[in-house]
Amino acid sequence: MHARLWVTLAAFGLAACSDQASESTIALTGASPHMVLLVGDQDEQDQDFVTVLDVDPNSPARGQPLGSVRIGHKASMVHHMEYTAPPKGEPIFMNGHHHELSLIVDIADPANPKIATSFTPPAPLRFPHDYARTTSGTRLVGFLRSEGDSPNPDEATSPGNHGGIAEYTMQGELIRTASAAAAGYTKAIRPYAFAQLPQIDRITVTSAPMMETSWADVIQIYRYSDFKLLHTLDLKVGVDYQGNRVEGINGAGFGQHVLADGSIFLNSYGCNFYHLTGIDTQAPQLDLVFSVETDPPSDPAQIRGACGIPLLIGQYWIQPIGKKKQLVVLDISDPKSPTEVFRFDTPEGFAPHWMGKDPAGNRLIMGAELGGEQGFYMLRFDTRSGRIEFDPDFADYRSDSLFNIFRAKSTGYISLDREDWPHGATGAAWGHAAVFFDGS
Repeated sequence: MHARLWVTLAAFGLAACSDQASESTIALTGASPHMVLLVGDQDEQDQDFVTVLDVDPNSPARGQPLGSVRIGHKASMVHHMEYTAPPKGEPIFMNGHHHELSLIVDIADPANPKIATSFTPPAPLRFPHDYARTTSGTRLVGFLRSEGDSPNPDEATSPGNHGGIAEYTMQGELIRTASAAAAGYTKAIRPYAFAQLPQIDRITVTSAPMMETSWADVIQIYRYSDFKLLHTLDLKVGVDYQGNRVEGINGAGFGQHVLADGSIFLNSYGCNFYHLTGIDTQAPQLDLVFSVETDPPSDPAQIRGACGIPLLIGQYWIQPIGKKKQLVVLDISDPKSPTEVFRFDTPEGFAPHWMGKDPAGNRLIMGAELGGEQGFYMLRFDTRSGRIEFDPDFADYRSDSLFNIFRAKSTGYISLDREDWPHGATGAAWGHAAVFFDGS
């Protein structure tokens, strides 16, 4: 084949692959007009910042920033925020992980987000990660570590002791704390995601690492009213749900959701799935009920799969799997026997991790990890079948993709690669988490 013809065909093929279908067979059922992100400056020469994007599908400026504000710190490792927007009039909590910084952000005026205040961990707790709003408007905060050495003598992380949880007012005033330490655990418990059951006075917390090298594969049950740790339950790891041995660690309890019957369904980062029942009893039951097959890691001490932040919509559990570059949709109408109903391939180089749902309709926002966090994908979800498609209302160029050579837009993509932002010309940015909100 002549070189010129090969190049022409290659360009056509790559462009076709990078630009998804321009129309969706999934009808839009409603849309919030705004989305808030905590984003990092790409070259770390300027401050990280909060930005609000226009995501109104009818707006000619959709995908573009409406407002932004610097956070006062560089290279903060922008990370998690609350998974859903709080009620109107309340601020939203978010995390600059490297600086152990919790930001409380006022988004009442989408064009002018403001840093209302910030706080650092209450001693001896260190490294905040997740935030969850309670029914009274306070916020639960999980801390991955505390002062002191790890209980695992082989872990050099410092500080590396057991983490803990705390509760704050929405203004950032500390109410109380509790340690996650549990007798007999020789690996540190690192509180990750919360689930709340106010009707039975319980909260549950998973355990997973961030930059740490050792962690306990557990889920904990606390009594909310007095923050007393009641149970620490081991996740069954190293096997799949049929009892077959799995090479490489497949643990680290991760995302969780409360089901309609008051039980809890959760995933591990290693792509096992568990069902927790009897939460208000003396003998809660944690069952391994499903596994997604993933490749073993190159280092058997590492976690396989990279199953990230899930969504629960009706009977459907939407699971991003970073290392497979896929979303998997499970029907968990019978949580003891989930079934896979749909699998969605993400574009080249995009390892999905964060998932958020638009409360006004059937749109989803998908964020990446593992080095591909230069932008987000807007998706549409069919609540009847569990199907997912790229949202054709959005399209942009992906600077982190070889396909960009041919200047083909990727359908659904929202890029953070821009020179100018409302706060100034600080150049390309990256983001990990995003939350829809109304703001009108």
